[in-house]
Amino acid sequence: MKKSKGYFTRLLRYLFPYWKYILGALILAVLGTLLNLALPWLVQNTIDRALIAKDLRLLVFIALGVVGIFFVKGVTSYVQSFWVSLAGFRVITRLRSELYQHLHNLSVAFFQENPPGEIISRMTNDIAVLQNFFSSAFVTMFMDLLLFVGSIVFLFFIHWKLALLSVIVFPLVGLCVDVLGKRIRNVSHLLQNRVAALTSLVERTVTGIKVIQSYVGGRYEVEKFEQENEMNFYLAMKQAKAKALFNPLVELVASCGVTAVIWYGGREVIRGILTPGELIAFLGYLVIASSPLSRFSSAFQLLQQGLASLERIFEFLDTAPRVPDFEEGIEITEFKNSIRFRDVSFSYRGEKILKDFSLEIRKGEKVGIVGPSGAGKSTIINLLLRFYDPDSGNIEIDDVDIRNIKLSSLRNLIGVVLQDALVLGGTVRENILYGNLNASEREVLEASLRARAHEFIVQLEHGYDTDVGEGGCRLSGGQRQRIAIARALLKNPPILVFDEATSNLDPESERYILETISQIEADKTVIIVAHSLRMVKDLDRIVIVADGRVQGEGTHEALLSSHPLYQALFGFEDRALRETR
Repeated sequence: MKKSKGYFTRLLRYLFPYWKYILGALILAVLGTLLNLALPWLVQNTIDRALIAKDLRLLVFIALGVVGIFFVKGVTSYVQSFWVSLAGFRVITRLRSELYQHLHNLSVAFFQENPPGEIISRMTNDIAVLQNFFSSAFVTMFMDLLLFVGSIVFLFFIHWKLALLSVIVFPLVGLCVDVLGKRIRNVSHLLQNRVAALTSLVERTVTGIKVIQSYVGGRYEVEKFEQENEMNFYLAMKQAKAKALFNPLVELVASCGVTAVIWYGGREVIRGILTPGELIAFLGYLVIASSPLSRFSSAFQLLQQGLASLERIFEFLDTAPRVPDFEEGIEITEFKNSIRFRDVSFSYRGEKILKDFSLEIRKGEKVGIVGPSGAGKSTIINLLLRFYDPDSGNIEIDDVDIRNIKLSSLRNLIGVVLQDALVLGGTVRENILYGNLNASEREVLEASLRARAHEFIVQLEHGYDTDVGEGGCRLSGGQRQRIAIARALLKNPPILVFDEATSNLDPESERYILETISQIEADKTVIIVAHSLRMVKDLDRIVIVADGRVQGEGTHEALLSSHPLYQALFGFEDRALRETR
């Protein structure tokens, strides 16, 4: 409960810049409440002073007053609703922006440990719930509270004994609201988590449909979805039962109070202590007091759901990046000397990947990193890009620990082409321009030509303006890789990294990429992680990594003649290449 109060206080800080709109809406809510409370008083005067006294002029005056009240109520209701929506939706817009910005600051490990559906759910479903709270319940709850308190005051003013009899029932209603409200909030939290799990399963199917269909896994996936869906149904029904119990319970308790009032109030009228108009006005104020109680149920449900969503949103925003970026970090704009790994150790999920790993790569050198699967080759690249930080040891660029370099500055030095080509939704041009958003049309064309991508791009339906589909699904693997290489070349960084860039490609696509790499300028530092001998055999130096350490390094010919592990890795492939010449 304390945590929820803290989150709500935090939300108020988001609302503070719009306090004028909130204050104005609250003032209008007070005015609307007073107008509502005036109606039973007008009814009392209509009965006691106009109808019984047969005063036609007063009746006309009261009738015009009622019309005026409803007109002013309509205007105030419109303005207050507009102001609350403006303030609330501004907060929602800001929260959504902060969530999205925070998403880009989180470390790669976060995305590996949290399903995409869970992340998407917090940015869509939870925001939608909070938006619903602002639009439907924020001022309504305040106005209903004023109506309730004001009505009770008028009840005691008319007949305090009758009022005491009426309000005995209210604490019982409050207890019901509190108990059922907590249950609804707890179930809402579980239900939102289940919705996130369902979203993850749908996302898994959409992105992995080829694997699922190839291995005839549709039934297995459907069964998993059905289990989650049934649990979602169970929780939804649990929530629905709690919600459904609210109104009948409130109405039942309220009806007991109304029955007692009619019986006791009727006796007071017969005895001449109350006038008929006062009894009708009393019943009117009792209805006004009980109406908020019934509305409190739905508003309270929205509040509980909103608090659950607020908790999930702020938990997300409070997730700290595992790789911190310091504002006072060093800015570097060029690579002068070398990259050094000094006794670097790194573990992931309890498994030791690198153990006292040391390596130096000099400026202008073209280095291949090879080794058996699971040796830690790609981990070296992930650490260089600071997707992760090492457990111990240092990684330095020009004798500066990369942890002291601003992340943006570090990553601007490096162009990356990964095994799964990072092609985003959008056009071919947009994907290439991601390397340099300020590049000219000529620079885009030159990068595409160097990456051997221009030839196939101009054959596409709309050329460079062709939509590649989500994740580049409308392109082949080789085409995606060549676009990724064009993007890296357009960036024109001093360090280029190819991490298993050809492992899933056909020989022709691999040949295109090899030609591109061979023509990279001599002053560029190139790091190639590969399983293919073709990718590394002509490089300046090849580094063998196994068991998390450097096991040997040298040229292809030197390693092939002297290193058993290198012979085991590439001896057969080398003989096959020689025979094909």
